[in-house]
Amino acid sequence: MRFLFYLVLLPALLPVILVLHYVYSHDKMEREPLNVVIKVFVLGAAFSFIDIPIERILHVLIYSVYGAESIDYELAENFFGVALVEELTKWAVLMIFVWKIQDFDFRYDGIVYAVTASLGFAGMENILYVLSYGTGVYIGRAIFSIPGHASFGVFMGYFLARAKHWNLKGFSFLQFICLLFSIAVPTFIHGLYDFLLSPAAREQNFSAYFLGYVLIIDVLAWRTIHHEFRTDKRLGD
Repeated sequence: MRFLFYLVLLPALLPVILVLHYVYSHDKMEREPLNVVIKVFVLGAAFSFIDIPIERILHVLIYSVYGAESIDYELAENFFGVALVEELTKWAVLMIFVWKIQDFDFRYDGIVYAVTASLGFAGMENILYVLSYGTGVYIGRAIFSIPGHASFGVFMGYFLARAKHWNLKGFSFLQFICLLFSIAVPTFIHGLYDFLLSPAAREQNFSAYFLGYVLIIDVLAWRTIHHEFRTDKRLGD
């Protein structure tokens, strides 16, 4: 058991915990209860298993339409077969277990909870990747995948908080638009991230843009975090 902890669990979860601590520690106005954050993290991890059968079914359907090794196939697979499914899973955790709780009452809270759900998902994904492919995936996932999922969560939480704000103000149309953006924006960012790593993208030299794209997304997410906690205010005011 100790061998499993040091070889698999600790390296797989350490970058997740570090990123989550960074986001959580910047919640200055009214810090979220730790037990609620842990619950959302565990639910994000648990809900990741819902994706497995759904992604397999969509993979078969997309393959039957496009066939493999083509740009169209990779776009459909990465945007709809992977990114949309995974982001909807995280979003479901937030809408089912976070949306109506009293602790979701400040703008920055949206980022805290969305990043927590995303990192719960990413942490479980990390463990499964290590068990499947070995310890060689540690570094790449710590540098790219974990910050990537955190960034997707930042943008989801940004718009989710706006949706909750308009909900409390009674503007249902603006709430709907922000809820739509809370899914569409992270799905697009996630889908493009995965697409740039696909075989078809590498053949077209699109993958040459991957590092620049990741840098832009991570910087934008970092700036959004800092803007939100510096200008944080109660939702509905």
